[in-house]
Amino acid sequence: MEPRYLRQLAEIIDLGSLSLAAKSLHVSQPTLSRNIKSLEALIGAPVLQRGRYGVTPTHIGAALAREGRTIRDALRQADLDLGHWKGGLDGRLRIGVGTMLAHSLMPRFLAHVRGTRWNVALRIDVEGANRLIDRVRSRELDVAIVQIEPQFSKEGLRQITLFDDRRAYFAGARHPLAGKKSVTARDITRSLHITVGAFSDQRSMLLENSATAAGNGPTIELSGDVAIALHLLATGAYVAALPEFVMKHLCDDRRFARLAYHGELPSRTLSIWYRDDMGGHPLIKDFCRRLLRFTSQLRSETPGTAGARAAAKRARAPRRN
Repeated sequence: MEPRYLRQLAEIIDLGSLSLAAKSLHVSQPTLSRNIKSLEALIGAPVLQRGRYGVTPTHIGAALAREGRTIRDALRQADLDLGHWKGGLDGRLRIGVGTMLAHSLMPRFLAHVRGTRWNVALRIDVEGANRLIDRVRSRELDVAIVQIEPQFSKEGLRQITLFDDRRAYFAGARHPLAGKKSVTARDITRSLHITVGAFSDQRSMLLENSATAAGNGPTIELSGDVAIALHLLATGAYVAALPEFVMKHLCDDRRFARLAYHGELPSRTLSIWYRDDMGGHPLIKDFCRRLLRFTSQLRSETPGTAGARAAAKRARAPRRN
């Protein structure tokens, strides 16, 4: 089967018109029509239905168009890679991260690699963990940095563990619980509560496991971007169970307090995920090595170390008159 025909079929279906597809593909409409007829003759069935408002795919046409989109995307990727190579870059890496990382470790990591002259074009996509893993499987992304559920299927994937991150309860600095030396399960369950994406099960677990819990405060459930949750926390009216290490390195000038809740909360493993067949790719190996080194360095620093280094850097900076 001619791959070019599948790509052309996908373009026709996506644009809904042979004439528009011909312009997009830079071929004549008669040529495009002949190619589609050749494809239909080869499979022995029509791939398009022509109607009053354009063309739509038949069942087999839709299935073949999916393969055509894969071919089209691969060709576009090849063009991008060639363009990066001609521009002096070593390659291009497509990275998926969860929303918490997008507000914490990832901006810091990108600032770090900028100073190391890493000669790679990066594309960063921010989505939920399950969606990012699906995109790694479908080759839309090269790697994903996420925490996934233990029962999630790992078939066809490789995992490089970065670290385990324990959950803790956080609130804004003005929250009544922020200054308490000891916060109980009763305090948590009576508070206005935010649940965020992958961490949405924490409050329900607390309610199930706490014999002293009484009175359930309202809950706001959020998925997607964590910006709303951080804004609500900063107002001092809400609490949320969030990953402790990631929150310590939040790229946010607002103040958040880790509540002195001493009950048991689970941890989850933050890992780099990529496909088995990409294990030997030099860009992925280099990226994993750099991110492992970066996170290890952060974890080895004491809370005062980073602040002391920042102060020393400011002291060395030339003063402006």
